[in-house]
Amino acid sequence: MFRIGVDVGGTNIAIGLVDEDYNIIVKTSIKTSEASESEQMIRAIASTIKKILVDNNLSEADVEAIGVGVPGTAELTTGRIMYANNLGFEEVPFLPKLKEALGDKLGAKTSFDNDANAAAIGEYITGGYDVDNFVMVTLGTGIGGGIIINHRLLRGTNFAAAEFGHMTINLDGVDCNCGRKGCFEDYASATALMQQAGEAMEKDVDKTSVLWALCGNPKDMDGEVFFEAVRKKDTLALEVLDGFTTYLSEGITNLINILQPDVLVLSGGITRAADLFLDDLKKKVEKGIYSRNSEKNTDIVLAHGISDAGDVGIIGAALIDRG
Repeated sequence: MFRIGVDVGGTNIAIGLVDEDYNIIVKTSIKTSEASESEQMIRAIASTIKKILVDNNLSEADVEAIGVGVPGTAELTTGRIMYANNLGFEEVPFLPKLKEALGDKLGAKTSFDNDANAAAIGEYITGGYDVDNFVMVTLGTGIGGGIIINHRLLRGTNFAAAEFGHMTINLDGVDCNCGRKGCFEDYASATALMQQAGEAMEKDVDKTSVLWALCGNPKDMDGEVFFEAVRKKDTLALEVLDGFTTYLSEGITNLINILQPDVLVLSGGITRAADLFLDDLKKKVEKGIYSRNSEKNTDIVLAHGISDAGDVGIIGAALIDRG
């Protein structure tokens, strides 16, 4: 039997066929910008799932479950996406329409949840964590998260728990598209890091930074370029990274002070370069946590249950019904 996981991100919609050992057999993606309207997105997801089955000579009976991880608040009782600021969705009847588009047999096997909740479920199950309390922070287009307490996912009274990205860390900070100011994701997401690097380049009017040699236009900044500059010990890139880890440590310290989990897991594409910032991040968190003098404190680790950071969302979504 197989499972299908769908990870709806701000940049891409990743869809994969997952076997019983949590291996992704086939995966594909759709640009979110090319399916940005809810009806369009639902049709694209449904048609891609059906194509995967046809291309792999599978029938509906070969599919045990389909899970979809979506940004924002996924209301499990009605199947609506109540609010997803990065998609511009409000009160979208997402799951009922997706089930209709998939048909009776596949639709009956389909469930959804917040994408970061899905990723947390996937990492917790596949990573073999022998702990009661677990927090996962996903650094991507925004910042998401999942909280598992006593082996159960915490969804909250309105299914909106663990929206870590919209915790304010700078009261007088930049405007967030959620309507608040100074949100965590506006300072410590992968998107924020690229913006910070681009802004630093623009201030470097003499263009002495290695960043200019690697990226001729600040608007073209990406993680590969930025972290290459860091590896080359570029002063400007190192300054940007230091500021970024300071912001990131602020949010993580808040989460540890509130939740005191056994383990806090970092995931997302930029964690592939964690060898360049994880030690510094841990030192900053250690200085800030309230329990700094305790014999035991939260372990901060990288997602490891799923080797490819890009696959966490797919496998997590495929396992949603087990959460």
